[in-house]
Amino acid sequence: MAERSTVESFPALVERWAKSDDFEGELVHSRVVSGREAVFGDLSTPLAGPLAARLAERGITGLYRHQAAAVEHIRAGRHTVLVSGTASGKTLCYQIPIVEQILEEPASTTAMLLFPTKALAQDQLRSFREFRMPGVAASTYDGDTPGDKRLSVRKHSNVIFTNPDMLHFGILPNHGKWADFFLKLRFVVVDEMHILRGMFGSHTAHIIRRLRRIAEHYGSNPTFVFTSATIGNPSNLAEALSGLDVTVVEGDDSPVGARVVAMWNPPLEDPEKGTRRSSMRESTDLFVDLVRQRRHTIVFSRGRKSTELIFRWASDRLEPELANRIAPYRAGYTPADRREIERRLFDGELLGVTATNALELGIDVGSLDAAIINTFPGTLASFRQQAGRAGRAKDDALVVLVAGADALDQYFMHHPDELFSRRAEAAVVNPDNPTVLDAHVGCAAHELPLTHADATFFGDGMEESANRLVQAEHLRLRGGRLFWARRKSPASQINLRSSGGPTYTIADQDGELLGTVEQERAFRDTHRGAVYLHQGATYLVDDLDLDRHEIRVSERRVDYYTQPKEEKFLEILDVEAKGPLGSLTHWLGTVRVESQVVGFRKKRLGSGKVADALGMEYLDLPPTTFETQAFWFTCPDGVLDEAGVDPRDIPGTLHAAEHTMIAMLPLFAICDRWDIGGLSTPFQPQTGTNTIFIYDGYDGGAGIAPVAYSFGHEHVEATLAALVDCQCDSGCPSCVQSPKCGNFNDPLSKHGAIRFLRIVLG
Repeated sequence: MAERSTVESFPALVERWAKSDDFEGELVHSRVVSGREAVFGDLSTPLAGPLAARLAERGITGLYRHQAAAVEHIRAGRHTVLVSGTASGKTLCYQIPIVEQILEEPASTTAMLLFPTKALAQDQLRSFREFRMPGVAASTYDGDTPGDKRLSVRKHSNVIFTNPDMLHFGILPNHGKWADFFLKLRFVVVDEMHILRGMFGSHTAHIIRRLRRIAEHYGSNPTFVFTSATIGNPSNLAEALSGLDVTVVEGDDSPVGARVVAMWNPPLEDPEKGTRRSSMRESTDLFVDLVRQRRHTIVFSRGRKSTELIFRWASDRLEPELANRIAPYRAGYTPADRREIERRLFDGELLGVTATNALELGIDVGSLDAAIINTFPGTLASFRQQAGRAGRAKDDALVVLVAGADALDQYFMHHPDELFSRRAEAAVVNPDNPTVLDAHVGCAAHELPLTHADATFFGDGMEESANRLVQAEHLRLRGGRLFWARRKSPASQINLRSSGGPTYTIADQDGELLGTVEQERAFRDTHRGAVYLHQGATYLVDDLDLDRHEIRVSERRVDYYTQPKEEKFLEILDVEAKGPLGSLTHWLGTVRVESQVVGFRKKRLGSGKVADALGMEYLDLPPTTFETQAFWFTCPDGVLDEAGVDPRDIPGTLHAAEHTMIAMLPLFAICDRWDIGGLSTPFQPQTGTNTIFIYDGYDGGAGIAPVAYSFGHEHVEATLAALVDCQCDSGCPSCVQSPKCGNFNDPLSKHGAIRFLRIVLG
């Protein structure tokens, strides 16, 4: 990599930032994480001469110990999970067995590799083709594959790179066209499995089961290989995704240089309200300084808008020669544009790139000197994945976490050791979600008639699911087998990132499609009068058509945003577990949630003041009802009395505790606050007392609540710590305020919540 600055070491650079008046933020913590030397391992059977020679041409003369262990398991036909860090050589672990098998039996070996993004599949295809081995014919097969090339790919390729969406929509419903490929299927690779969580992961779990069923139909029994960044439950996740027993290879024996990790907090602008300078502005300051030092730097942001803004602000401040050597990178660009940015980054032409998590995954962009992470990315797994983008060789590197105002960001600023020592969170899926199960049992029946034996793939819930589908006249019994009874393929009716309900299309007045939104968020975010943002432009929603599932918008420049007013009702349907938690009772079970958006209000941008003297505007929208997994806390009045909470402050006390609990939940399960809902009340008819509910925000549940329940005491402790550490006076976005609160963050009592939880924990 050219133009590496040797003037200033990374520890000295961070110290300069902390002392200079040119940088407004505070260096909360920094440390040097030591590098490590490579540890190599041996294979019981050495690589074949031609394969070894090809690897040597690429500079690979030996395998790291974790690579050798994984190759041995995969060779032996064991379903394997490989968990290790960024740039640790996970790809080679499955490439070697696949190539070996094709060299040995070229006429009877195929492999299918599933990636969460098209860009990653393209990158891995390039890597695979570097083997240049006779008999290996690798191709992508996804939504970007031209129609006139698909037949050729099916007939001539023995290694297919695709994604769960194409497998679901295009390959499995048309398995007859792939008969020869499935007959020879020896390997299935599921890369970056930690991305397969929540509803998308729950759907993918059944897509994988349908794949196993089709493979068995054609007489094959492929070996499954899963790869992942470090997560808290690799074996549980892989087994939930596949329904198979797996062997875990966990560790990283690849070499890495020392890494300076700095934690940077934007300054408080209003201590009373807890507001801070924009993390985007702080990230831009640091990015500009690194680029001027010719340090090859990536800035990660959580959204497209922040990615574009940091790039624009940095370009405006840099000298023209340097401004031409930075670029933004995000989804929405054409494949050709993304490939060109990746090439320029890999070749060292670019000094800097601002990116969404589209570059978090394993796309090879060469060696980078520094990674700036603009706000905590939601999980330790993602943070460590993004941090690993810096120093992908033996060179020293710099990682800077620039905190946002979110409670989780500020929690780590006050507890920096947690960022380094805490075990990564669990990634959760819920294949037992009845809505998801019904959808894929229907798909399976469309692909091949169902029999009792298929419970091997779909579990004990298949019989009840089949009964529901028969009652709905989606399945028909004939000759002891269940057939799909409708004309239209069920696969096309399923949204893989939702738990059901219609998807609404968003279009402007000329009919141009701007996007889609699931029903769960359509009423909240795209009701009549709502402000809708798209690629930096502001639109107002003119109409929400409930019958046609269409949303019409008009581009307008406005100086306000909208907040929906939501009313909720919750009913406990079933209790799965209960136990004491301090002076509370902690419950896990199933609930029915009914929510209704009843109106909205406008707020001035920047000021937070209500923009319209008319106050609330009311809406006439139907309620939405769903059943889901939940955990909840019940609290006798005596606990609140002991905490000194005035009876008038009880609603605000419970409400504040609920918000902060939701904000801290991603410490324990990979999720974000939009995956979760909550309700707190001084009196719930079924419990008869003060109750705080937290539930999965999807019909049937996404598997978050059971994991959160198991961490109950730690969860409450982290909630109290976040409340106590926050420097605001009466509550702010860093502790008790939520951007998705349907009650406009009112009432909230931060001090009541602190007193309450201190008494609860003794």
